[in-house]
Order: sequence, then C-alpha cells, then structure tokens
Amino acid sequence: MDAIILAAGKGERLRPLTENRPKPLIPIAGKPILDHILERVESLVDNIYIIVKYKKEKIIERYKDREKIEFLEQGEIDGTGEALLTAKDYVDKEFLVINGDIIFEDNLEEFLKFKYAIGVKEVEDPKNYGVLVVKNNKIIELEEKPENPSSNLINAGIYKLDSKIFDILENIGLSERGEKEITDALKILIKEKDVKAVKLKGFWSDIGLPWHVLEANKYFLDKIKRDIRGEIEENVVIKGDVIIEEGAKVRANSVIEGPAIIKSGSVVGPLAYIRPYTVLMENTFVGNSSEVKGSIIMKNTKIPHLSYVGDSIIGENCNFGCNTITANLRFDDRPVKVNIKGKRVESVRKLGVIMGDNVKTGIQVSFMPGVKVGSNSWIGASCLIDKDIERDTFVYKRDSLIFKKRVGE
Repeated sequence: MDAIILAAGKGERLRPLTENRPKPLIPIAGKPILDHILERVESLVDNIYIIVKYKKEKIIERYKDREKIEFLEQGEIDGTGEALLTAKDYVDKEFLVINGDIIFEDNLEEFLKFKYAIGVKEVEDPKNYGVLVVKNNKIIELEEKPENPSSNLINAGIYKLDSKIFDILENIGLSERGEKEITDALKILIKEKDVKAVKLKGFWSDIGLPWHVLEANKYFLDKIKRDIRGEIEENVVIKGDVIIEEGAKVRANSVIEGPAIIKSGSVVGPLAYIRPYTVLMENTFVGNSSEVKGSIIMKNTKIPHLSYVGDSIIGENCNFGCNTITANLRFDDRPVKVNIKGKRVESVRKLGVIMGDNVKTGIQVSFMPGVKVGSNSWIGASCLIDKDIERDTFVYKRDSLIFKKRVGE
C-alpha cells in the first residue's frame, strides 16, 4: 500500500510562521510536523508521495534523500482535492491519505482493515471542523463546519481510499473558495460506498493556529526521556527530563528545568534560565540572565542577555537586543486575543509573541500578549509593540512617538 501526504497549502492562519516555510516544516518538540507524520507511516507503506506547492523547495531539500519518498507538485488550482488528484497516475491500489498539517499518536494500523475509512476524533467544540455522523461504525453524513453540529466527531484528516476517489474528484466543480475540496468528494463517496469511521487513539491536533503549535509541543515534550550529551560547565542545574544534544553547550550557573530540548550547536548561559516546555532549535543562543519559558526558539536565533521570552514562537535568525521582554498574560486573566486573517480570535490564557524570521530588536523592547511580528522587521530601542507588525517593517521611537516605515527606506 502507498501513502499520499498533502503538504501543498500556504498555512495563512499561521502567519508569520509560514511566511518563509511551508506549514509541515514548523517544528514541534524539536522536529517538523512532517517528521512526526513520516514516523507513523513509513513502516506501513511501500511508497510515500508528498504533494508540494508552496515553498516546495524546502520540503524537497529536507526529505530528498529519504527512501520511499517521491515529490509531486500540485498545479494551478488550489485545494486538498486537487492536491490528491496530483497523485492519480502514481497509485493504482488502496492507499492512505494524510493531511500534512496534523500531528497524532495513532499507529494507523486500524485503517488497514477497511477499503474505505475516515479517521475521526471527538472534540469539545466541533463547529470549526468537518463533522461526521456515524451509526454502527459507518459514516452516513459529513457536514462542513456546521453551526449546529450533529455530533462531536470530526474529520481528522486521515483517509483510507482507492482510485474511486479520483473519479469523483474529476467530476466535481470548484468550491465557493475556487478550490477543489476533498470533503466535497468524500460526501459523494459516503453516499455511494460503505465508509467506516476509525476513532484515532491518543493525541491528535490539526495545527491551524499558532497556539496549536505550542499545545502540541507541550504534549510531546511530556513524552521525552532525559538524555544529556552536550557539554555542561560547572554549577549547572538540570531538573527533570531534558534532552541536550551532542554539540550543545550549557555554560556555568545556568538552570534548565524539563521537559525541554536543547538542540545541537546551541549555547545556554552563563546564568541563563530555561524553564519547562522550551525547545531551542539548532545553533540558538540564550545568554546571560535571559529566561525562556514554554517557547519554541527556531534555528540561529540569539537572545543574548537580560531578556524574557514566555509562551512564544520565535522564528529563525532573529536577534534580540538587551532587555527584550515578551508579555504573555492579560491583567484580567482572560484568553489572549490574536488577529487571524483580519479577525480578533480568542486563543489561550498565556500567549506571548509570534515572530517570523530575521527579526531584530533594539534594547528595552517590549511585546504585548498575542502580538505577531512579520519577517525581516526591525524594532527600534524602547518600543512597546501592542499591535501586529507587517513583514519588512522598521518600527522606531522618536520624541515618545512610534513610527513605521519599510525596511531599507
């Protein structure tokens, strides 16, 4: 059997994290979402077809030497259905289809028992998902984001299908969004065939919003075991399950509380404090008297001294000036609000800054909870950032007023 992984989408609700990378390459617990998927699938199938489009070269570069994997590029039409159709001439038997933006624990072996199956997961609030009506383990209806859901079972983005789905996809039109949707084809398949519901075991998340990344990161960090291979200087305190890879260095008088991961090439300290649920990706630096808590710091980013980063996601190649602070909690203790595609959305109780790549901050810069900062931006000294910053923006303070202009102007 083969597997098709749909990894072509833009991930617009996750911007600025997806400004320079496709969503499946966002790191969770020290490795990309796509790594997590492949670990669950590779032993089950003969071939894996990854459908790419947006930032395709980054996915191809990372996985080009992996056995079983072939890359197929989606054409001009967008949508998950069109992405699946890309593989029509490459699979000629039963196959798995997996959305490239989900993360899960199930080993998927239950799917192999059925000719047609859809993975389902029970959630508290199903209104933002495709909702499935199931009787005697058979799916009888699929409702896309209904206002009054008929059940709490949602479409989890994992399917067992055969070539019948391609015939359906070729004969359906585009959705209101101008895309060819896999859900439209599934609705027809459900009416014509016996499609089983497979309830996924263990953790599952559709990584659609920035705080979903942090929630999944926390869950999988709780599964790690202590493994210290890096260089540890004197008077370092390491508590709990912490992974410090070979090539990483923890300098004197630093404290690391697990669960946490320090990747190769990273330097911590001296006198740094790494709190639980933090991941420092490769070649990062957290310096003197800086504190990082519950955050993902991506490759080559530097947080040198006297800074605090809490419940945040910081992109690659960022550089923080002294005393850069990320606030992560409202005075009223209510969920932090975040701008998602032009709408204010409630997130979680604690959420710091969501930052793209190549951002620089001056000294004494502060970020309010839930602020997003686009890639390649510069934040001048002493600025308080309480609104989102578009990419390529230079923000600076003069005579107590805040100004913006394009970087390079």
